[in-house]
Amino acid sequence: MDVHGWIALATLAGATYLFIRRPIPLGISALAIPVVLVTTGVLSDPKQALLGFGNHAVISIGAIFIIGAGLRESGVATIIARGLQRVGGRSELGLVMLMMSATAILAAFMNNTAVVAILLPVGMALSRRANLAPSRLLMPISFAAVLGGTISMIGTAPNFIVADYYNNGDFDGKIGIFDFANVGIPITVVGVVFMAIFGRRLLPTVKTEDRLAAAQLPEQVASNYGVPDKLFMIRIAKSSAIVGKTIVETDIRNKYGLDVVMVRRGAALGQRWLQPDPDLRFEADDHLYCSGPDEAAWDFCETEELQFGLADDKAMDEIMSHGATLAEVTLTPHSPAIGRTFKSMDFRKRFGLNVLALFRGQEVLREKKLADLELSLGDAFLVSGSARHVRQLSAHPDFVVLTDQSQVEDITRAPLALGIMMLALVPPIALDFPLPISAMGAAILMILTRCISRSGLRRAMDWNVLLLLIGTLPLGLALTQTGIDQLAADWITGIVSDKLTLFAVLFVIAAAFSMLASNAAAAVIVAPVAIAAADTLSIDPKAALLAMAYGCSCNFIVPYSQCNLIVMAPGGYKAVDFVKAGLVLSVVMAVTTVVVLAIMG
Repeated sequence: MDVHGWIALATLAGATYLFIRRPIPLGISALAIPVVLVTTGVLSDPKQALLGFGNHAVISIGAIFIIGAGLRESGVATIIARGLQRVGGRSELGLVMLMMSATAILAAFMNNTAVVAILLPVGMALSRRANLAPSRLLMPISFAAVLGGTISMIGTAPNFIVADYYNNGDFDGKIGIFDFANVGIPITVVGVVFMAIFGRRLLPTVKTEDRLAAAQLPEQVASNYGVPDKLFMIRIAKSSAIVGKTIVETDIRNKYGLDVVMVRRGAALGQRWLQPDPDLRFEADDHLYCSGPDEAAWDFCETEELQFGLADDKAMDEIMSHGATLAEVTLTPHSPAIGRTFKSMDFRKRFGLNVLALFRGQEVLREKKLADLELSLGDAFLVSGSARHVRQLSAHPDFVVLTDQSQVEDITRAPLALGIMMLALVPPIALDFPLPISAMGAAILMILTRCISRSGLRRAMDWNVLLLLIGTLPLGLALTQTGIDQLAADWITGIVSDKLTLFAVLFVIAAAFSMLASNAAAAVIVAPVAIAAADTLSIDPKAALLAMAYGCSCNFIVPYSQCNLIVMAPGGYKAVDFVKAGLVLSVVMAVTTVVVLAIMG
């Protein structure tokens, strides 16, 4: 090995140290790698050092981040989360199976960190309902997100890197989007069943008093205040005097003691659901969902020539499925709002929310002049409006939102987002169309159709992952050009002689490097070694790469990996809890991977 080989090894060791200790930002450490390799002459062509910026995997993964965020923000994941809450159950075995299965399915197509964040409140709610410690459910959710990522090429970055490496190399055939499922599905099924039956015995029972654990969902708050029983659907007749008037001009609250929660309006393609903004003008045939006393609703209809109707049982679900929500709010101890009225604060105009009721003592007040009541410490009040406005109120220092809003989203674009995802996946599968192009096209459509907002777009990009790829891809090339990959392969083949042992060794090496640095960097570094070792033993290189890819995803033990970090505080876990349960699951995943790959030949 010449001096350039030693420099490449030193660069690998130095990068690994920086990735672990992180004295400087991860992305900066990664971008320093190509600078060092060119400066020291390890890579003589600067184009080789910059190949990461135009790499197919980097482009595709960036686009997939946007697609996944669009699925989340459009409400696809929320629909599933709400369904899980309705199914629920009280058996710990059943809940672990249910939550892990749903998490794994979502993680096959979305960023696994986002999936855990979405389902965390669901896990908290179900654990409360079943009288279980959250620690019995949250770690399985985190583990399931890792398992589910192994099912498809787009489930996790290592899968995409491995597929891109193989597809652009001099190999027979290609690795398709769902070729990972042949092993990924058995891994996921075995992992879920193991955790549900045996693994949960390794989980701690930690009673936590987390704020999220005490927060109720909007549906529960609505029930507490009796909103479904006081909800009416009123149709505006063409002859009504309020046609053409705004909500402010109609003054429904002060005149009749009613609050408009949502307006449903006919449109060319279906129906539009409109927030009751002050400047919204009523039109004939509008359907108003109003909350208030029965007498007030009848009085409103008779006076304004409207058609009275009762809202059905699904009305609240429909309203909250179209961007509206309910929230219970209280005052902070030193809030300037104490002693003031909603009218004097201009609450509706400032925050864009309607006050439906006030809870004082043990009594729920729904008076016409609710806006004129002076607020007292200990009061709680019910507001309705858009989820965006409720979240803005929760950030205000004078108010505390007591309702969990994590599952409240406008899901009207969910079918569109699903269709766009299919546009990204179907052409590469059916027409052998380049995935980077279809993924970019789908990402653009997500933005143009507003399935993802501008703020969501900024949050969607995991720049650390992309910069790691850009920086470590030249390092992988340097290890190949200096012959280090072959030296590592020779060492591996010197201690193994059959494919089962090779698969196991590649899995362990990739898993170890993934825990030390990152799964993306591990895939880039270990892939050339896997190919060289497979070639030496005359083993299918595709199978060797797959074994390595699944090892990169085996990241259960490290408590500070992204998925585990999300559930650590709400579950009350200690670092050793992840080590105990994660180590056993890692062994189960490794054995399953090796056995299934061996059976596949």
